Parts: sequence; C-alpha cells; structure tokens
Amino acid sequence: MTIALDARFLLNGSVHPHSRLAHILLRRNREAQYPAKIVLLADRPPETERYARDYAAPNVTLEVLRPTGGRLQRLRWLFLSVPRALMRLGASVFYSSFYFLPPRCAGIRLVNSIHDCCVFYIEPSLNRGLLSSPLYLWVLKRTMQWTNRRADATVTVSRFSKRMLEKHLGLPEDRVKVCYHGIDPVAATTGKTPRVGPNPRPYFLFVGSNLPKKNIRQCLDGFARLPEAMRLGHVLRLKTTCYPEDRERIEALGIGAQVEFISGHLDESAMSELYAGAKLLLLLSYDEGFGLPIIESFAAGVPVLVSDRAACGELVTMPECKADPDDTAEISSKWLALASDPELRERCLAEQSRLMSQFEMKRAADAFYQSLVA
Repeated sequence: MTIALDARFLLNGSVHPHSRLAHILLRRNREAQYPAKIVLLADRPPETERYARDYAAPNVTLEVLRPTGGRLQRLRWLFLSVPRALMRLGASVFYSSFYFLPPRCAGIRLVNSIHDCCVFYIEPSLNRGLLSSPLYLWVLKRTMQWTNRRADATVTVSRFSKRMLEKHLGLPEDRVKVCYHGIDPVAATTGKTPRVGPNPRPYFLFVGSNLPKKNIRQCLDGFARLPEAMRLGHVLRLKTTCYPEDRERIEALGIGAQVEFISGHLDESAMSELYAGAKLLLLLSYDEGFGLPIIESFAAGVPVLVSDRAACGELVTMPECKADPDDTAEISSKWLALASDPELRERCLAEQSRLMSQFEMKRAADAFYQSLVA
C-alpha cells in the first residue's frame, strides 16, 4: 500500500495546525514504521535538517512537484500535478489536510480533513476578512460540499466537529472519522523557565489567532476584575497579534502595564517553554474544533480555564475549569480560584494527567492511520 500525503504545509517553517495529524503520523512512523509506503507530495524542497530529524524513514519518500504560489497555481498543483503523480506512484490513498481534494482517480482512496466548519454557523462578525463576508461563505460552503462528494472519508478532530459537519455540510455519518490531535513528546516539555519576554513576573497565557471568535475581550475583562494584588503580581500574556481595538480596551481597563502581546513565530522549543512557564492557560473561545492549546497545556502541567462551548467542553471535564464565555463574573471567579487555590490546582492537574492518555502520539497516529487505510 502507498499513502500519499499533501505535505506543502508540513515541511517548511512551523507545522500548520491543519497538518498536525500528518506530523504526528510521520513522527510515530520514525519510531515504528507502518506497513505502508508513505510519499510526501511537496511544492518545494524541504528544510533538510528538519526533514531528516522528524520525518525521514526507510518507508518514506519525497516527491517535489510543480511549485505553487498564487491561488490559481495552487489549484493547478492539486487538480493537475497531484493526479498525475498519484497514478505514476501507484498510490492507494491520497490525504489532503486542507479540505479540498483532486479529481477522483480510479482505485485511489481520497481522504481529507475538515477541522471545523464554524464559519457556517457562528456570526460572520466573529471572523475577519473574507470569512466575515456572507457572499464568500455562501460560495465556500457549496465548494466544500462539492469537493466532499469525492471524499471516501473525512477526518475531523472532535466528536463536536463531527456533529457540526453532519449538520451543516450534510456529510454522511459513516464517512466522518474522529481522530484527536496527539502530543509530540519531543516538543513537549515541563518546568522550564520561558525565554520569551523580559518580565520575570508569573503570567497567565492565551495562545491562538486574534479573531473575534477567540474572545480575547473576555481575557482582558476577566483579568481586570481580578483582585488588585493578583493583577499587579502577574502578567497577562497573549501569544497573538494586537489590534487597535485591543489596545483601546486595555487602556480603558487601566491594565496596560500588565498585558503583553507576543506576535511573530516562535519555534517548538520556545513555544513549549512558554506553555510550561504559565500559571494558567485561558481559551474562552465561542467555537473551537479542537483547541490545541488545551492539550499543549496538559502536557506542560499547566491548569486551564476554557469556554464551556464547542469542543473545549469535550476535552476538559472539570466544571471548575469551564466558564460561560459571555459571563465575565464567572470567568474572573474561576480564574481567581485556579490561580490561588492549591488544592483545586492539584485536582485540576491530576485530572488533566488522567486525560492525557487519549492524546498520546501513538494513539493519535494509529487512529489516523486506520482512518486512511480502512
């Protein structure tokens, strides 16, 4: 059996979250090879050192096809270059981590991933750019329904997302496979002092994009409602981009000296240290298909406070660690308890440790492999 993976968002720079399952599969394959030949289809040569460290194995080969750049070139790569390569390689399976699939090829199983479809059911104002345009979303939904008619299976990353794909895209229940993301033990670390930023004060942490649906507003408002002594003794660190409206809100709340934004790329080591140094992770989103920062914090031994909506509530079990993302009073109350109650923190960490088994690399990689070949 030959499995071909779209590796364009895997081999250069940081691993895109949508390519995380492929990354975990290849990392696991280095330790214990799967009974298949794996071909990585790329649009440019990989970073040699990283490819050798993370992915190289006797059963893995690399094919660099026509380079891609603009949108039309990317479509040409997928619709022309990939089918030719699949037929030439005698591929049994092709996997796309970015929703869209090439034309159906005789005898080749087509599998894609849709990590969430929240753009089709949350308010457009909770996104930015094209994803806030009703016309663009209308076109996107029908395009995704069209490409998914070719999918032999669609992989998603939570039971919540599976329900949403069935409801909002009409995908057949038996063709949607759930594979949780896994933790790469090489990247995970605990107990290190972070190198990011000069401020030595303990900090609370948010990690993610700065879309309105991520609800950074409640991170700021909840922090402002903490007791003054706790606010002055801590920093709120947001690993994201700061927009003018964020700065205006920070100034209005009078917390400018206690809030730091970290923009730009951090490598895996710096990110794992950033997680490990936090006192608490906050993820108060209105919607998450999975919520990678949650399990990254689990692995780092850091308690979490998350939204009680979407997939967050699926990953986090303790009610003390979940809050209504619109209820600032509940958020600040639970935030204070998780930051200051040693017994609660100990229970939270014990529960997170218990939950970690379902996110182990072997378990995640094996589930993903089965979804490709089943």
